[in-house]
Amino acid sequence: MYKSEMNFSIIIPLYNEGENITNLNDEILKVIKIILAENKFNFEIVYVDDGSTDNTFQILNDLNNSISTIILKNEKNLSQSTSILNGIEISSYENIILLDGDMQNDPKDFIPMIKEYIKNENTIVHGYRKYRKDPYWSKIVPSKFANYIVRKLTNSKISDHGCSLKIFNKKIIKTENFFGDFHRLFAAQINQNIVSIKEVEVNHRPRIKGKSNYGFERIFRVLIDLIFMNFSKNERSYFYTIGFLGLFSFFLSLVSFIYMVYLKLFLNISFIETPLPIIFIFFSLSGLIFFSIVLMLETIKKMFSNQNTSKKKYEIFKK
Repeated sequence: MYKSEMNFSIIIPLYNEGENITNLNDEILKVIKIILAENKFNFEIVYVDDGSTDNTFQILNDLNNSISTIILKNEKNLSQSTSILNGIEISSYENIILLDGDMQNDPKDFIPMIKEYIKNENTIVHGYRKYRKDPYWSKIVPSKFANYIVRKLTNSKISDHGCSLKIFNKKIIKTENFFGDFHRLFAAQINQNIVSIKEVEVNHRPRIKGKSNYGFERIFRVLIDLIFMNFSKNERSYFYTIGFLGLFSFFLSLVSFIYMVYLKLFLNISFIETPLPIIFIFFSLSGLIFFSIVLMLETIKKMFSNQNTSKKKYEIFKK
């Protein structure tokens, strides 16, 4: 028995999952029916078609669910993370449940995860696929390595950052500050002094239909995201440090230039015979490089902050 009168938006990003949608939708409806038998919850399902090239959108349009179902279609393939953020943006309810569309996640895990979620406020419930049913070398090994890197470079203690099953309140997170593989580094980007994260072991099933869209390349994406994530958390310190290095380099180039002029005018020594021209050029270029880095980082920062305020690249087809 759960607390009554809670509302949940179930967000499911899809890319070429036409073979899985009908069965997945049926499973979700059965689990919702079980939960509603004892609780006064409200649910909605938000399917996000991320520019699929198969019949995903047509099958979504043919769904005739008894509960509110929203179909959102990206104008092109924007990424799983962007699809999730778009779904959160148009969702009607505060409490968000994330679920993959490949049927490897089990909707039955909603029941224990919701039970854990309602115990405390400001809590994120994060799935943990203890027994994964994936190819070992192409998916499990990269995942283990990526999780190890994330734990080493952040304060996150989560065992399985890549698990899509999560429940959280969208009001306690600032999704506009997220970037990159949002769904993989979600827990690592959360301020755990404000929000607690609880892991729940979940069932993981082998992929029966469709094709996985990622593998070893995820490690490189995670590394890039970690670099920019750490920069965004300490941007003031980085700006001052890099800016100071730039100013110091220009100062040294100025000193070397003044000394070259002094040698020529007062001691009649040709500075060409000294290493001073090379030193002057080196520190001048160093100063330009440091300030270019500052400008580049500022541009990247503005790009991330503006990406969610730009024109939305999706349409809502069904409510």
